[in-house]
Amino acid sequence: MITAFSKELISFIEIANEGSVRKAANKLNISASALSRQMRILEEDYGSKLIIRLPRGIEVTESGRELLNKAEFWRKQDKHLRLEMQRINKESLVVLKLGIMECLSQTLPQEIEQGLDHIFGQYRLDIKVGNTHALLAQLESGELDVIIAFNVQDNRQVRLFSHVDCPIGLIYPPSLNLAESNLVSNTPVPLAECLQWPLCLADDELSFQPRIYAEIMRQKKAHTLCATSNSVNVLKQWVIAGRGVTFLTQFDVAKELANNELCFHPLKEKRLSEKLCLCLSTNTPMNQQMRAILVQLDKIIQGD
Repeated sequence: MITAFSKELISFIEIANEGSVRKAANKLNISASALSRQMRILEEDYGSKLIIRLPRGIEVTESGRELLNKAEFWRKQDKHLRLEMQRINKESLVVLKLGIMECLSQTLPQEIEQGLDHIFGQYRLDIKVGNTHALLAQLESGELDVIIAFNVQDNRQVRLFSHVDCPIGLIYPPSLNLAESNLVSNTPVPLAECLQWPLCLADDELSFQPRIYAEIMRQKKAHTLCATSNSVNVLKQWVIAGRGVTFLTQFDVAKELANNELCFHPLKEKRLSEKLCLCLSTNTPMNQQMRAILVQLDKIIQGD
């Protein structure tokens, strides 16, 4: 442990307490000769004899006893200061247990850290990744403070702070030229027109899948389902590889859009939309600190 006291002063305290240079040297795990040199340095520094060497041990001089009393007082004060600083540090440290969707895990943590840096000097961010069902369960059990998840409803255990509407769109590789399919790039595309390409769809574990599949069935148009997965990342990789197209939100493909690996085109059907929700447990106190966190998180998901 780093200490504010010199090694010579610490050695003197040990010698005085042990009543012997040899015993103090054994306790400090240094040689007796090295310890004697430290004592000479300390005595020269204070300009006074601090110990008298006897055939069996040492005797502390009057000056030594005065220094020893002061040193013990200083050590107690140092210990008290350390405990007080640890208490202050513990009280000031913000710990945020945050749950986010898998699709947000590639971009959101860095944005959150940058946002919290502006409002907190010291904090710890604990992030759990999962689907809406899993994150809700952890929020309700107290394992998480806040979650950012799709399509969360208010209930007696969950408080919806804010949300942002996220249209579901056609996700396709840059090599797929929409103009060749008579689709206008600046207008929403009808779902029926997307069925001309092989489909890589989410399975039942993803909340929006039933609505997508029901809308596809409503079109009464031939289509090819080539792959399904409960992983957004797997769906994206299939599309990048050219296996087919899929339907996701811009949040799901933010990183790939930035890297020009995928393209997004909103669907015309208004009911095919996700609601990205910022939620906390009803048991979480809405104090000034929590409100500052929520306001910052809201700015991030709103894109402000």
